Amino acid sequence: MSYTDQDVREGRRLMDDGRENRLVIGDKLLAVSPANPDGAFDRFCDEISLNPRTARHYRHTARLCTAPVRRLVADSGVHVSYSALREGARLAPSGKPYDEGYSTLRSLLAEASEAGIGRISAPQYRRALGIGPGLQDLLDPASDVSVAQYLGALPPAERDKVLRELVEEDDAFRDAVKRAIDDKRRRDREDRTGRGGEKPSKAQSLARDLVRLNDQITGLMHRYPPSTALDFTEEQSTACAEALGTVEVLATWIRFRVKNDESVTAHGRVATPDLVAV
Repeated sequence: MSYTDQDVREGRRLMDDGRENRLVIGDKLLAVSPANPDGAFDRFCDEISLNPRTARHYRHTARLCTAPVRRLVADSGVHVSYSALREGARLAPSGKPYDEGYSTLRSLLAEASEAGIGRISAPQYRRALGIGPGLQDLLDPASDVSVAQYLGALPPAERDKVLRELVEEDDAFRDAVKRAIDDKRRRDREDRTGRGGEKPSKAQSLARDLVRLNDQITGLMHRYPPSTALDFTEEQSTACAEALGTVEVLATWIRFRVKNDESVTAHGRVATPDLVAV
């Protein structure tokens, strides 16, 4: 079964309606909460059954796609989807939109109208802007560019931004990614402390155990940051007191070792006093 030119026209009209609807939703979101994310904004999104992340994209695109730009697109007779408008509104690493004021889109519309071209696709628009595919398009199974290839071609600032977008919404996914990254870093550090086919020496084992301990402490602090208000139960308070005592002993021992090593470096040798347990 094929399709006709009429089917294409009707399909484009429906997509244009979808573009306008998303922009109008963005206008409503701007009216409800024009500033950055807050609790009221998220509650409103929940009330209208809209994902807050998607809602922020709608709000941002609606803010940048002003009424004159919308009229220009609507009156041009050239099909431009919401996805294309979203591309122009995307923020570059500089913090400015890739197509501030939609000047590039205006030029493309003029060229398309003159050449009798019926649409401007999001990939075509991205190429004109000199940017790669958006994250949503990148994760499409039909995409001919893998995530690894895409990230590898990005400058560091843009790559970090994309990685944050990948993990910021799903807590479980973010934690899994962070654990994987931490494990990779730990393995790299263990490699540097002499891990190999041979049995590690006592010094290497100590270095490895300290690396693992550091990772565990860092992970604990990330899970329970100081800014988090916690009403400790009696059991938790007891555990805190016990952990504090152990950490203080460990900190004393580590400080002694560090100072001892610094003294050896400075003077060539140093007498090793006995460490009294606390």
